[in-house]
Amino acid sequence: MANKLDQEARMTIQTLAERGQSNRAIARLLGVHENAVRYHLNRLRQGTTDGRSQQKHLAADFQAAIAAWLERIDDEGPLNLAALHDWLVSEHRYPGSLRSLQRYFKAHFPQPKVRARRRVETPPGAQAQADWGEFPRVLIAGQRQHLSVFALKLSFSRFPAFIWSLSKNQLAWHQVHNAGLRRLGGVPAVVRIDNLKTGVIRGAGPWGTLNRHYRAYARTVGFHIDACLPRAPQAKGKVERQIRDLRNVTVQTTTLLTHPVQIAF
Repeated sequence: MANKLDQEARMTIQTLAERGQSNRAIARLLGVHENAVRYHLNRLRQGTTDGRSQQKHLAADFQAAIAAWLERIDDEGPLNLAALHDWLVSEHRYPGSLRSLQRYFKAHFPQPKVRARRRVETPPGAQAQADWGEFPRVLIAGQRQHLSVFALKLSFSRFPAFIWSLSKNQLAWHQVHNAGLRRLGGVPAVVRIDNLKTGVIRGAGPWGTLNRHYRAYARTVGFHIDACLPRAPQAKGKVERQIRDLRNVTVQTTTLLTHPVQIAF
C-alpha cells in the first residue's frame, strides 16, 4: 500500500480524525498503512512543517534567465512552464525537474488571474458531490409538472446517481440522500453540497452553520458535510457538469409519481 500522501489525502485524514474515525478505518479508506495515518496525525498535532519548504528553490539560481524568458514571451499568451523548463534545460543546463520549477513559481509569483483547468483527484470513497437540478414543465401522465433531480456523484470513479423529486423540503432532502447512497452502494467519507437551507441554515461554506437536522442525519449515516464556498461552482464541478449534460436530455414519463422520490437512472 502507498504511504506517500498528497495534501488532499492529508486533509482527509485530519477531517476524518476530527470526526472520530479510527486510524484503522481511515487507513482502510485511503488504502494506506495505519502507521502512515498515525505519522501524519502526529505531525499535524505537533505543527511540524515539511523541511523542504524551508530549503532554497533550485530555480532561484536561474532567476536572471527566467526573467529574460518572461520578458520575451510577455505578449505571446499565457505562460507555459513546461516550455520554460525545456528551455532552461537545453540552454542553461537546469538540473531540476519541472515540478521544482513549478514550486519556485508558486512561491515567487502571484496566481494567474484565470486558470483554464485544474484537475483535483480524491481517493476512492473519500468524496461525493451533491446538487439539485431543475426541470420545469415535465410531462407526467398528461400533465406538466416541475421536477427536481438530486444528483450524487462519486469524485473518484465519476459514478452518478440521479433521484427525481417533486419536493425539495427537508424530508425530501434526506430521502434523496438515502436513495442516492443506496444507488452508489455505500457511504463516502465526505459529501460536498451547496449552501441551500436544508444543508446550511445560516452563512455559507466552512464557516456556515449546518442545518441541525441534516447534521444529525449525516452523523447517523456516517459522512462529513463539506459545504462549498459561496459563488464557487468549480468546487463541485463534476456534479455541476453532470446536471448540465442531463438538461440536454428530454425527460418524459407516462406514470404518475405518487411518492416524492423516484430513482430514474
